[in-house]
Amino acid sequence: MASDGATLRVTGESSVKVRLVRIGCGKITAAILLVLLIGLVLTPWVGEGEDRESSGGRNSNHEVSLLDGELSAAGSDSDLWTVQKRVDEVTVFFTATDGHRFVQNLTQDNIRVMDDHRPVARISAFGHQRELPLRLGLLVDTSASVSPRFRFEQHAATQFLRKIVRRGLDKAFVLGFADHPNLTQDYSDDPEQLAAGVARLRNGGGTALFDAIYGACEKLTTAKAGEAEARILIVLSDGDDNTSRTTLSRAIEIAQIRDVTIYAINTRIESIDFVNLARTAKGDAAMKELAAQTGGRSFVQVSNWEVTRAFSVIEEEMRNRYSVSYQPRDLEENGRFRRIEIVAEKSGRRFRIHARKGYYAKLKSP
Repeated sequence: MASDGATLRVTGESSVKVRLVRIGCGKITAAILLVLLIGLVLTPWVGEGEDRESSGGRNSNHEVSLLDGELSAAGSDSDLWTVQKRVDEVTVFFTATDGHRFVQNLTQDNIRVMDDHRPVARISAFGHQRELPLRLGLLVDTSASVSPRFRFEQHAATQFLRKIVRRGLDKAFVLGFADHPNLTQDYSDDPEQLAAGVARLRNGGGTALFDAIYGACEKLTTAKAGEAEARILIVLSDGDDNTSRTTLSRAIEIAQIRDVTIYAINTRIESIDFVNLARTAKGDAAMKELAAQTGGRSFVQVSNWEVTRAFSVIEEEMRNRYSVSYQPRDLEENGRFRRIEIVAEKSGRRFRIHARKGYYAKLKSP
């Protein structure tokens, strides 16, 4: 890390640690001016990362669609826990922790769900995510800005896919992106095919992160009507989007609409300079916001070991998530954002819940 400057670090607990290093006396004035400048640059931008309850209608301009292995620009099993979802049902995935330990033995009687600040009409299904089919997208930034550790990240991603994908039940795809998305392996339940897809990723180009997220979220929506599945998108990127037509706000919104949980692994090396400080802080904040608003987690790592650790944390969390389906009260087809709150208690002890913040009600068909 350079001797001058500040580094934003997001851990697996989604906490932010800012480490300030000693600045030479002759540079104090310049540092203060830079901080003020960065605040002016980031203030209007970070605002779009807040809860999107006030966003109103949905902007569909300049979006990327990725379905059935093709790219196109858009105008704008019997022993499993199964759910026959109704059109007025909501499904949310969550973890419960007691200190640093996952709580693994909750029942439906141990939880309460609030939707739009009101108790839900009824809970129709409750179980563990591991009992559901997994639909997983691996989204890898192949732009020139991530070159230094690209090969190691490929290896760590391959090992993760070999551990997490269950043949005959789960399916995953591999999507690289620079200026444009590149599907190197379509849906497969074969970890070796997926590993080959990771190996086919090639490094170089710009970064259209938000376009790629939009397309990947659409591709993850594969379930037939009435079927339940867990949708996970793992993003490896430094967050430095410089060519997307889709905004961060819209990328988060489509993930919420499609019930996709995003885990963001920030691949930026912990070394920044004053020239690029505003840009790197913006990328770091974007990665954190993508995860926070969809119920996932964000990671900033400074070593190859921490990339591997991030995948291990994601794997453990995925194996300990619960799924609850419920019917809200007074659900209207108005496209409005509705907040979700889950409380879990057992034997008089309340647990910490980690879940997405809410969802968008469907719009009434014209």
